[in-house]
Amino acid sequence: MLVKDRMTPNPHTTTPDTGAGDTWMIMIKHNLVRLPVVDKEKLVGIVTRKDFGLRPDLNLRGTSVATRYFTDEQSQALNKVKVRDIIPIGQNLITIAPDAFIEQAAKVMREGKVSGLPVVDDHGRLLGIITQSDINDAFLDILAINKKGVRISMRIKNSPDTLIKIGEILSKHNVNFQNLVTMEIPNQDPLLVCRINCSNYKPVIEDLNKAGFRVVTVTVR
Repeated sequence: MLVKDRMTPNPHTTTPDTGAGDTWMIMIKHNLVRLPVVDKEKLVGIVTRKDFGLRPDLNLRGTSVATRYFTDEQSQALNKVKVRDIIPIGQNLITIAPDAFIEQAAKVMREGKVSGLPVVDDHGRLLGIITQSDINDAFLDILAINKKGVRISMRIKNSPDTLIKIGEILSKHNVNFQNLVTMEIPNQDPLLVCRINCSNYKPVIEDLNKAGFRVVTVTVR
């Protein structure tokens, strides 16, 4: 699964010359914690609520930061400060390409200690945003958590014919995979988790055990 399949395309943005008041209101209106800053379609920075809070002159400190709205007069005063004045100096932009795998995006987020990544093309143009929530949803889909069926977890040997044997057993019972994931666990045999759509699943479990696969759990949804 690729980043472009899970990102939010055409995200809300601001520009370096947009006023602080207008930018803040975009973030509040759309419940955003970060906002890409673009100049002629190219990403030039990210501004966050934290960046606003670090400016004492904007008077945004305290518990009101998350919900504060302004009068027109206050907004005009805030707009005298531009976004370019709020973006941290020397900001290290962490981005991801649209054709990167989502697991790569997860790794970049973890290593960069960020909860969202701008998605840019080879020319630096902003295409979208992918967040930790997007990646969590993607992994839930990969694991088919929300699908009905029988979820089987089993210990397997790291052998080239493992999937062939499992496939033969499922074929014998006229059952198809809904999804299949393997997990490496230190000092243990790999764990294979698969979901099948089958009402009479007990004969399948029996044959898996007979074939030497150690079924650990069976969950019916």
